[in-house]
Amino acid sequence: MYFQQAWRDKRLSYSEIPLNLTLDNRVADQLWVPDTYFLNDKKSFVHGVTVKNRMIRLHPDGTVLYGLRITTTAACMMDLRRYPLDEQNCTLEIESYGYTTDDIEFYWRGGNNAVTGVDKIELPQFSIVDHNLISKNVVFSTGSYPRLSLSFKLKRNIGYFILQTYMPSILITILSWVSFWINYDASAARVALGITTVLTMTTINTHLRETLPKIPYVKAIDMYLMGCFVFVFLALLEYALVNYIFFGRGPQRQKRAAEKLTMANNEKMRMDPNKWLVGNVVGRDDTLYARMKQRDLDGHDSIWEPIFVDDGAIGLGEQKNKMDPHENILLGTLDIKNDMGISELALGLNDPRNTMLTYDSSTLQYRKAGLARHNFGRNTLECHMTQKKSRLRRRASQLKINIPDLTDVNSIDKWSRIIFPTVFSLFNIIYWLYYVN
Repeated sequence: MYFQQAWRDKRLSYSEIPLNLTLDNRVADQLWVPDTYFLNDKKSFVHGVTVKNRMIRLHPDGTVLYGLRITTTAACMMDLRRYPLDEQNCTLEIESYGYTTDDIEFYWRGGNNAVTGVDKIELPQFSIVDHNLISKNVVFSTGSYPRLSLSFKLKRNIGYFILQTYMPSILITILSWVSFWINYDASAARVALGITTVLTMTTINTHLRETLPKIPYVKAIDMYLMGCFVFVFLALLEYALVNYIFFGRGPQRQKRAAEKLTMANNEKMRMDPNKWLVGNVVGRDDTLYARMKQRDLDGHDSIWEPIFVDDGAIGLGEQKNKMDPHENILLGTLDIKNDMGISELALGLNDPRNTMLTYDSSTLQYRKAGLARHNFGRNTLECHMTQKKSRLRRRASQLKINIPDLTDVNSIDKWSRIIFPTVFSLFNIIYWLYYVN
């Protein structure tokens, strides 16, 4: 900047030449000059290329105009609570170092027009909104000293921060929501995406703090980055919740409870005297027949598969178990509830799925199915292995039934697709309305 001072020294007045005299800059060392200094200066210097940039102009009445071309770095106390959406007031204070108000007085020559060219100044991060000129006296223990202040009202340009901080944070937060559309069993993809977004947000936050002084309070940009970090972290925790619901202790407890309930029901049905042990009998009940057919297809090699049904299901009524000396079950008069005729019964008996039945008007006798002669020579180990496979097959079917319902897992992702963008949009609206205004 060009810093000019003017004062009147009657000892330097002259009348012989009615012209202003421009003197060599070395003459300044032989004249009296005020001991002016910049109070909030951190580093300043006078330019010296090709010679020291000083100007001395002498008027006939003894007025001296002393000009310097200097560069100064001044300190400015800023309140960064609203950074980078803040406005700051910075001042350049000029004061006499040794002369008090009894010896010298400072004032702005030209009033409010004493400072020119402010409108043409361009700063990389700020725009100068307004400037004011202030004249005052300050009192210290050594006396009262004159002071001049040039106050600037600066508004920070937010374009740089939108491109370097806000937009990357928004995009990374939105990227973390992509995991809601990835299948729940793709653990590697969802965990890698979540950890990557969390680390990226941490890097942005760390880089920003390195460029700012270590201040004790929270800045506006810290609030925004912390909000984005929370959304990214919650997106990662959402998958942890989904994974726990599907693979955690909850489903394991449900499986064990279902297994205990199944065993208890089977034991109860075995102990209930009102249940009948029936073989692959007639196709009177469609549900019963379907169950028998499914068991036949499962490849059981047992002689016949026990199935527990109610007495009324096949029309046995209140009949009690009767067995002959050959361990054949004797059934009383059969009351068929679906009104089957004798011919239909005969057709049912001819079905190879059914066992051997002897039917008369008074008694229906049920015998075990006879074994083919070639089956008598089957190896005992082979029968044991077949029965073991049958038990494993039944066990697998029970596990399939007890697997948790996937609709609960998918509903968490579906709700997250709505809740996360909605809350984040609301967060942005509140943030920008509060800090911009």
